[in-house]
Amino acid sequence: MNINQVDIKKMHHRQGPDTEREAAVRIASKVVGLRRKVLEALANCTQGATGEQLAAIIDEWLYSVKPRLTELSRLGLVEDSGERLVNSRKRREIVWTITNKGMELLNG
Repeated sequence: MNINQVDIKKMHHRQGPDTEREAAVRIASKVVGLRRKVLEALANCTQGATGEQLAAIIDEWLYSVKPRLTELSRLGLVEDSGERLVNSRKRREIVWTITNKGMELLNG
């Protein structure tokens, strides 16, 4: 997988309901753009950022942003900083940072 590839089968549960599969198909066309938006926003956050913070920065739904962070992490473009912040729901959340590979992709 690279930043421009989307695997719809991984975007829903294998035996998920029809509505879940429909949602995966509907968002698939936005995924690549969202990955890039998240990566670009994170590049501008010198101290890193949580999923909730990034969702606010790019004005996207939190549950569209968090899966993109997981995907970007698997690609080695972002990483868990080891730091945690308490979010608006009073839960600890990972502070993500962009990797050198992520910066190279944006600047390349």
